[in-house]
Amino acid sequence: MIALDDVLAHRPPLRLLDRIVEVSDSAVVAEAVVRSDNAFFEPGSGLPAYVGLEMMAQAIAAIDGFKCHSSGLPAKIGFLLGCRRYAPAKAMLQEGETLRISARMVFQDHAMMAFDCRIVCDGEELATADLKVYAPSDPIAFLEQQAAP
Repeated sequence: MIALDDVLAHRPPLRLLDRIVEVSDSAVVAEAVVRSDNAFFEPGSGLPAYVGLEMMAQAIAAIDGFKCHSSGLPAKIGFLLGCRRYAPAKAMLQEGETLRISARMVFQDHAMMAFDCRIVCDGEELATADLKVYAPSDPIAFLEQQAAP
């Protein structure tokens, strides 16, 4: 089993995934349990379904982190460029639900990638989306270049 610290630059309390079930160079399956200690949890209501978008993005980050880890490098940050058709089946996710988040690469052109993503709980599809990401080899240099006048 791969440790989250090895494949994600995210750290608690903003790391939303609990474990990586399987990961390859182009796909991932991760799990997250909805808990009241989640930074986005709303007492009395649950976890807003829009947080699933970030869970999908972190699952995608685990793919890039897996590639880095396999090469002996630390996980790095990437950039979520956009999302199409985020379609949650309900507005709130309930405490105790175990979410299975999957992402499958459908397009890659160097550091630009597109993924088909899903969140399932107990066999029920809770959300789907198409996410576009940018994962440059040196994200810090990229940010510094963008900030230069």
